[in-house]
Amino acid sequence: MFNHTQNPLVGLPTRALRLYSALEVFRGAYTSLSEPTWFRAPRRDALLKKIGFSKADIDTAISELTQANLLQIREQQNTRWYRLK
Repeated sequence: MFNHTQNPLVGLPTRALRLYSALEVFRGAYTSLSEPTWFRAPRRDALLKKIGFSKADIDTAISELTQANLLQIREQQNTRWYRLK
């Protein structure tokens, strides 16, 4: 008998998968200098508009990623920081 773990991305809605991919891009572009595993995502970034996200889509997808333990969020000095797992 072998033990395998399921990929946490399997079964997520398309919207959440698209946002996860977008956040991967932000992680590279907006990384915290003091804590490189955390990054910020601009509210009105052209990439999110380009892939067709509304505010409701973003909020729902963030909730889905958080529930799947793929995303952590924290607020610090009026800035929202994210960490992908």
